[in-house]
Amino acid sequence: MNTENSKSRITETSIGGTVYIVESLVSESARETAYTKLKRLIMNNSKDLIKLSESTQLLSDKDYTSAT
Repeated sequence: MNTENSKSRITETSIGGTVYIVESLVSESARETAYTKLKRLIMNNSKDLIKLSESTQLLSDKDYTSAT
């Protein structure tokens, strides 16, 4: 048996009539786990959402219905 195949994982999911097949592999040279990577991505992108929310708040303070 090939060692590469023993480390792969295939997941099949159906969403809205479309079947998605995902093959995942474990990397021996990975520096972080999937958990820490996802946590880092969420934390980094949440800062962008806060900035976006603040700029959206500034836009909502203006009255766009009045003629100038």
